[in-house]
Amino acid sequence: MAQNKNGEIRECKRCGKMFFYTGVGKCICAECKAEDEAEFEMVKDYIYDNHSATIMQVSKETGVKICRIKSYLRDGRLIIPDGSPIFLNCEVCGTNIKFGRLCRECADTMSSELKREMHVDEFQIGDKPKSTYDARMRFLDRDHT
Repeated sequence: MAQNKNGEIRECKRCGKMFFYTGVGKCICAECKAEDEAEFEMVKDYIYDNHSATIMQVSKETGVKICRIKSYLRDGRLIIPDGSPIFLNCEVCGTNIKFGRLCRECADTMSSELKREMHVDEFQIGDKPKSTYDARMRFLDRDHT
């Protein structure tokens, strides 16, 4: 595969054409991305206007394949409204979820298990910096200003 410091030539996973992939987003060409975005907008608009539609109805009325609609939900691009007959299942426990791949409980469990397997203690998990920037240097053993 041809490669340079900014990316590489890849085959589009949808249409098979070769394109320059920068390593960001799905591995699909610009034409397929545009088609995907147009289909996403159709699905989003249809669901907004028809809250009680099933996934089969959404697919039939928009012409968008069920697998693509499910990928929008799994990617978190769409969220199933409360009371909708459309739902996804957690990939671990099978409980109904409104978007994504995992329910909150399974995600928390996986996170805990990963920390345990990697032998990460709470003190090894850093806090994000606050939005205000203070450029003063800090010392662990004494305060020097």
